[in-house]
Amino acid sequence: LIPEDQLVVIMMHIPLIDVADRHDLYRLIEKRPFCMSISGHTHHHEHRFITKADGWEGPEPHHHVINVTVSGSWWGGAPDERGIPHTMMSDGAPNGYSMISFDGHEYKVDFFAAGKPASYQMNIQAPEVVSAADASKTDVYVNVFNGSERSTVEMRVGKNGAWKTLKRTVTEDPAFKKLKAVEATFEKLPWRKLPNPKKSPHLWHGTLPAKIQPGTYSIEIRTTEMTGRKHTGRRVIRVTK
Repeated sequence: LIPEDQLVVIMMHIPLIDVADRHDLYRLIEKRPFCMSISGHTHHHEHRFITKADGWEGPEPHHHVINVTVSGSWWGGAPDERGIPHTMMSDGAPNGYSMISFDGHEYKVDFFAAGKPASYQMNIQAPEVVSAADASKTDVYVNVFNGSERSTVEMRVGKNGAWKTLKRTVTEDPAFKKLKAVEATFEKLPWRKLPNPKKSPHLWHGTLPAKIQPGTYSIEIRTTEMTGRKHTGRRVIRVTK
């Protein structure tokens, strides 16, 4: 038997929230103060916190990770410059893997995108060019691949801009939808089709600031994960008259 003061990690093939007898499993583990679980199978990346609304009776929500897959969307999508399918997952995250660091009963889950530097932690989606008059109506979406409901995501436009907290929005990732639509226009696909988009649990939304002057700006994003990990990202946008 494992002492109750030790961290217990449960590995599963199907997400814990979809297991038929999950409530029986909850009863076995919910009294342990240090327990988390990991699964795959669904080919997307998500942090779920199982609460009393799900039938959990433990004092604190249970942390379950539905882990990113190396094959992404089953090796689907057009080949990249290396001849390997981009295989973006249906939640808008890239294929890749996670590494979990343990220190006693504490742990941190880090996301790594395949073929990308470790700093690649988000996809910032905004038009390349926008008029000053339309700025306040222009959407900015940020897909933070390892983000969760416990993350904070902030944006500023320009080095002197004010930081603004973005709103977590559980919806289909616009970049994935656009990519799937473009690839669907080809008559014959020599690669596997992408799956249908699913609502992404790690997507944040905001708009550009109003009264922005014409010029070229950097959209800066900073995020803090539930473990305290901090990441930043940037992309350039041009504002016209």
